[in-house]
Amino acid sequence: MIKQKMLNWIFLSMLVIFWGSTFALTKFALATYSPLWIVAIRLLSGFIVIYILLRLNGENLPTGIINWIWLTIIGLTASIPFFLICWSTQYIDTGIGGVLFGIGPLFTAFIAHFFIVSERINISKVLGLIIGFIGICILLNKDLIHALDSNINYLLPQIAIIIAAMGYSIQIICVRIMPDISLLQKTSGGFLVGAIISIILALLSDGLPNISLTDSAFLSVLVMGFFSTAMAGLVMFHLSKIAGPTFVSITHYLLPPYVVILGVIVLNEKIS
Repeated sequence: MIKQKMLNWIFLSMLVIFWGSTFALTKFALATYSPLWIVAIRLLSGFIVIYILLRLNGENLPTGIINWIWLTIIGLTASIPFFLICWSTQYIDTGIGGVLFGIGPLFTAFIAHFFIVSERINISKVLGLIIGFIGICILLNKDLIHALDSNINYLLPQIAIIIAAMGYSIQIICVRIMPDISLLQKTSGGFLVGAIISIILALLSDGLPNISLTDSAFLSVLVMGFFSTAMAGLVMFHLSKIAGPTFVSITHYLLPPYVVILGVIVLNEKIS
């Protein structure tokens, strides 16, 4: 039991690194690509990695209309948050984006209460939610006041990050309650749907991108595709099943310090 709990925390730490690095990598990618193309390339490359693993494991993509309805939901709750993060990162520091992600556990615990028996809210969880909410209010108070006092262009990106965090929460819960297909099938199917939707929207909105295989922006998206998408997807889907959505959502509380530190080191952002 102790060994399993320790393993769960190791997986959780991996998610923090995978997801937290997304904010800094997105800053590099935005120098060349539109948010829609970043999402499209990220999901497509993530799908290719998982599909190769799927075939090497002797499996095929899942079948059945019910499975694909669920996978469509998962694909949407992957692509939409990815886009919102990309878009908002153009206007706010990565540190602020990481802090805003702290809304995730509150939303996950609330929604999971109604859909997962083992995730019912009790007194200790309520206290945790209240403390978490107060902490977020304290952290965001200065930024939100500044946003309201300045212009709408600063507030909307913050709202987008919060919606993205909620989208991830819905995805985590859907992974837990959807029909029991294999981990690789869930991951590959969800990414395939998300990639198709994102590519279509990117083509309609921005046309074909100018891709250079040696460009740092393209390499940044590939790193996101491999680590922040493919590997993170496998870890998240597995951890959601064995430890529950609320536990997975704790990553949103651990992301802010990691993202802030990474922003200072990599992007020379300043801590206010």
